[in-house]
Amino acid sequence: MNTFLAVFNAFPAILQAVQVVEAAIPMSKSGQQKMNLVLGAAGTAWEVGQIGQQINKTNWLAAVQAMTNVAVAGLNASGAFQSGQHPVSAPTPAPVAPVSSN
Repeated sequence: MNTFLAVFNAFPAILQAVQVVEAAIPMSKSGQQKMNLVLGAAGTAWEVGQIGQQINKTNWLAAVQAMTNVAVAGLNASGAFQSGQHPVSAPTPAPVAPVSSN
Protein backbone atom coordinates (compact mmCIF):
# COMPACT_ATOMS: atom_id res chain seq x y z
CA MET A 1 0.00 0.00 0.00
CA ASN A 2 2.88 2.39 0.74
CA THR A 3 4.27 1.84 -2.76
CA PHE A 4 0.87 2.53 -4.26
CA LEU A 5 0.57 5.78 -2.33
CA ALA A 6 4.09 6.88 -3.22
CA VAL A 7 3.48 6.33 -6.94
CA PHE A 8 -0.02 7.80 -6.82
CA ASN A 9 1.18 10.88 -4.92
CA ALA A 10 3.90 11.38 -7.53
CA PHE A 11 1.31 11.70 -10.29
CA PRO A 12 1.06 15.54 -10.15
CA ALA A 13 4.84 15.82 -10.46
CA ILE A 14 4.80 13.38 -13.39
CA LEU A 15 2.11 15.45 -15.13
CA GLN A 16 4.15 18.58 -14.58
CA ALA A 17 7.29 16.91 -15.93
CA VAL A 18 5.42 15.85 -19.08
CA GLN A 19 4.13 19.41 -19.57
CA VAL A 20 7.62 20.85 -19.16
CA VAL A 21 9.07 18.39 -21.69
CA GLU A 22 6.22 19.08 -24.14
CA ALA A 23 6.92 22.81 -23.87
CA ALA A 24 10.66 22.29 -24.34
CA ILE A 25 10.21 19.93 -27.32
CA PRO A 26 7.15 21.08 -29.24
CA MET A 27 7.82 18.71 -32.16
CA SER A 28 5.14 16.07 -32.65
CA LYS A 29 7.34 13.20 -33.91
CA SER A 30 9.64 12.91 -30.91
CA GLY A 31 7.40 11.04 -28.47
CA GLN A 32 9.93 8.36 -27.55
CA GLN A 33 12.64 10.96 -26.92
CA LYS A 34 10.23 12.91 -24.71
CA MET A 35 9.42 9.74 -22.76
CA ASN A 36 13.13 8.94 -22.41
CA LEU A 37 13.75 12.45 -21.09
CA VAL A 38 11.04 12.15 -18.42
CA LEU A 39 12.21 8.64 -17.45
CA GLY A 40 15.86 9.72 -17.37
CA ALA A 41 15.02 12.64 -15.11
CA ALA A 42 12.93 10.38 -12.86
CA GLY A 43 15.76 7.83 -12.67
CA THR A 44 18.28 10.50 -11.81
CA ALA A 45 15.95 11.92 -9.16
CA TRP A 46 15.54 8.42 -7.70
CA GLU A 47 19.30 7.91 -7.51
CA VAL A 48 19.77 11.30 -5.84
CA GLY A 49 16.93 10.48 -3.45
CA GLN A 50 18.80 7.38 -2.31
CA ILE A 51 21.43 9.67 -0.79
CA GLY A 52 18.80 10.73 1.73
CA GLN A 53 19.76 13.50 4.10
CA GLN A 54 23.43 13.31 3.09
CA ILE A 55 23.05 15.92 0.35
CA ASN A 56 25.89 18.38 0.34
CA LYS A 57 27.35 20.74 -2.22
CA THR A 58 29.31 18.00 -3.98
CA ASN A 59 26.30 15.67 -4.16
CA TRP A 60 24.05 18.53 -5.24
CA LEU A 61 26.37 19.56 -8.07
CA ALA A 62 26.69 15.94 -9.18
CA ALA A 63 22.89 15.70 -9.25
CA VAL A 64 22.60 18.91 -11.28
CA GLN A 65 25.23 17.61 -13.71
CA ALA A 66 23.40 14.30 -14.08
CA MET A 67 20.06 16.03 -14.70
CA THR A 68 21.72 18.40 -17.19
CA ASN A 69 23.22 15.43 -19.04
CA VAL A 70 19.78 13.79 -19.21
CA ALA A 71 18.18 17.02 -20.46
CA VAL A 72 20.81 17.71 -23.11
CA ALA A 73 20.80 14.10 -24.33
CA GLY A 74 17.02 14.14 -24.59
CA LEU A 75 16.92 17.47 -26.40
CA ASN A 76 19.68 16.34 -28.77
CA ALA A 77 17.89 13.08 -29.50
CA SER A 78 14.66 14.93 -30.30
CA GLY A 79 16.42 17.33 -32.64
CA ALA A 80 15.61 20.38 -30.54
CA PHE A 81 19.14 21.76 -30.94
CA GLN A 82 19.47 21.26 -34.71
CA SER A 83 20.35 24.48 -36.45
CA GLY A 84 17.58 25.85 -38.59
CA GLN A 85 14.96 23.77 -36.77
CA HIS A 86 13.38 26.74 -35.02
CA PRO A 87 14.62 29.97 -36.55
CA VAL A 88 14.87 32.79 -34.07
CA SER A 89 14.00 36.16 -35.51
CA ALA A 90 15.08 39.43 -34.02
CA PRO A 91 12.26 41.34 -32.40
CA THR A 92 10.84 44.14 -34.49
CA PRO A 93 11.61 47.47 -32.84
CA ALA A 94 8.63 49.62 -31.94
CA PRO A 95 8.24 52.75 -34.02
CA VAL A 96 9.74 55.80 -32.38
CA ALA A 97 7.73 58.99 -32.41
CA PRO A 98 9.69 62.11 -33.37
CA VAL A 99 10.57 64.41 -30.50
CA SER A 100 8.83 67.75 -30.70
CA SER A 101 10.85 70.90 -30.11
CA ASN A 102 7.79 72.93 -29.02
